[in-house]
Amino acid sequence: MVDYEIKEMLPKIFALKIEDGYQRAMLFMRSQEHYESAFSEIRGKHFDIFSFMEIYRKWKGLEHFSYPDDWGGFNVPGDIVESCTKHVLDARNGLFPTPYDYIMDSVISSIKSQIEPDTKYYLLGVDNFDGRTMDHELAHGLYHVNNEYKISAYELVLGLPKKIFEGMERILLDMGYCDDVVCDEIQAYMSTGLGSSMAAIKGIKKETKAFSDNFKKYQ
Repeated sequence: MVDYEIKEMLPKIFALKIEDGYQRAMLFMRSQEHYESAFSEIRGKHFDIFSFMEIYRKWKGLEHFSYPDDWGGFNVPGDIVESCTKHVLDARNGLFPTPYDYIMDSVISSIKSQIEPDTKYYLLGVDNFDGRTMDHELAHGLYHVNNEYKISAYELVLGLPKKIFEGMERILLDMGYCDDVVCDEIQAYMSTGLGSSMAAIKGIKKETKAFSDNFKKYQ
């Protein structure tokens, strides 16, 4: 059903290459939204997929569910992926799993066969193992599995001029990110490429060099 390839990009950072954008989004949707959904009734909760689809459609003000069109890359801590998948596949919890949940369960098994027990890992969903999307998601992975990188990137975020930080924060929240991941998202965009609305923030481009140089050291 989903044609994918798994690759360990850096130690403890695994990427799933799925060229079909719809399949990629549907495979990651449950764990990604559990991790950082903009909706309080979804974030941190084990939810029914179809309930989320309706919430998202109404939030977008559309007649169709546009999530696969809106999001191209995904990044989730391994323990979140495992928790979500285990919960929905346990019939006692009263949720109806989709075929994507069973596929993600196979992905988890494949990754865990390659690492030591209890190893902290990170899972990315990309369309290609190269390019800007891969770099962006890799920056998220580093932020979570490499404490040295996280500290250096976080310090750069804290050192941003207030107007730039607040401008980025406002854009990210409007895009559908939650408060909890703002710093992580800022460092990823600053390190690997700004969106068009972000690039329009006055003075932001000269601030990106320190982030990109830092990212390249660990990449």
